[in-house]
Amino acid sequence: MCQAGISTADYKLAIHQLTELSKLLKNNTEQWARLAGASHEKLLSGHLEEAAVKVTEITTLLEAAFAAVHDHEHPHVHISNP
Repeated sequence: MCQAGISTADYKLAIHQLTELSKLLKNNTEQWARLAGASHEKLLSGHLEEAAVKVTEITTLLEAAFAAVHDHEHPHVHISNP
């Protein structure tokens, strides 16, 4: 880890891990929503479907954050690549 700035590799790894976790969460949420729907639990199914949509939005934001770290061009912040 870089002490004088932000380690690009560490940021990329952390964001990648969060992105993969969000994809897993989306898949699990969709599975539980289908199970709730099959059990005629419409309210529960609806909430879970809505949660899956929000997780998709989170994944998109994480992917944008990853790209921002990759394309970082702010001279006032030092990012090192070990």
